[in-house]
Amino acid sequence: MMSERVIILYQKCLDGTAVAEEKQELSLLLEDPAHEARVKARIETLLQEDQGLTDIPETTMSSMLQAIFQAESTPVRPKTSFWMVIRRTGWAAAAVLAVAATVWWLRPTPRTIRQPLAVQTSPAAGFNKAVLTLANGEVVLLDSAGHRQVNQGTTRVQQQGGQLSYTAGGRQAAEGYNTLSTPRGGQFKVILPDGTAVWLNAASSLRYPVAFTGGQRQVEMAGEAYFEVAPDAAKPFTVKLKDGMHIAVLGTSFNVNAYADEPLVRATLLDGAVNVSKNSRTVRLQPGQQVQAPASGDALRLAILPDASQTIAWKNGAFDFNHVPLADAMRQLARWYDIEVVYEGRVPDITFWGKMGRDLPLKDVLLILEMSQVHCRLDKDGKRLIITP
Repeated sequence: MMSERVIILYQKCLDGTAVAEEKQELSLLLEDPAHEARVKARIETLLQEDQGLTDIPETTMSSMLQAIFQAESTPVRPKTSFWMVIRRTGWAAAAVLAVAATVWWLRPTPRTIRQPLAVQTSPAAGFNKAVLTLANGEVVLLDSAGHRQVNQGTTRVQQQGGQLSYTAGGRQAAEGYNTLSTPRGGQFKVILPDGTAVWLNAASSLRYPVAFTGGQRQVEMAGEAYFEVAPDAAKPFTVKLKDGMHIAVLGTSFNVNAYADEPLVRATLLDGAVNVSKNSRTVRLQPGQQVQAPASGDALRLAILPDASQTIAWKNGAFDFNHVPLADAMRQLARWYDIEVVYEGRVPDITFWGKMGRDLPLKDVLLILEMSQVHCRLDKDGKRLIITP
């Protein structure tokens, strides 16, 4: 039967043994919606097996959801690759978005899909933009196209596109603190005077001295940031957070998520070692570990992550929603696209597995959500996203 041939070809693509002609054959067979349904059913079976999704290698998942549709001779490619799977608690089956979404882009004949947009335009994806407040109160607007230089005493502050860098010079270091702030829908990178690199996510801020003097290096942050700290054993590096939390390091890479609208402050260590303190409690992290602190109290919970790199997907230009509840994912989308998310009724009980690029325009994200049975619409101003039952 032809449907059995579809499954055989699909399995070969999944195993990585399919040649270009077989990929092309499968792509053509999937023009028939009945065959596409068989592939969806096969993927659903995989999702229900004892092996968890987190145990499936990313290369396998990618081949599962993309390679089968993209023969080497196929001239058309999606503008931005992504795969996304959702599962509702209690469902016997999973909804596989990437199958439908990839076929949508590869097929020349359009299909009818409920349009989630109620306006002609929708917010674009975020980009490099920030506000630099100098120690003297002067405000400098930064964006992707900017190239400028500001001198603060003997310290040179230089912007090149989406990066700000500090170069200390001379013995008379400048005094005072600068603050780099990103709005919703913005991100920026800064190289501090000691060589430490900091990436700021949307709606975040970093306050730091124009020059590190004395016996320590201390900065203050809110929102989310990824740090690659320049080692200096003589001057420990400290990140000060809200509610009395501190992160002390010598030289390491870590991510901090401390948004006010998140239920927990999370510090995740990628490399090296750090001490995370909150009032009288201190926890030492090893690579791959995360400390979680509720908004109130002194509790510090230690978690071992199966994939710590998920926490810095934003820095690498992606949303990693692997095993992320809908409400958590929507908070990330709200900050990046500068929208307000409102739920009509209860929050849908949905968990995501998957990734997508942060360069997708919101209209494409809404299409993905609608295809996953997350019903949503934008209000007439395009700034309020309404999730419906």
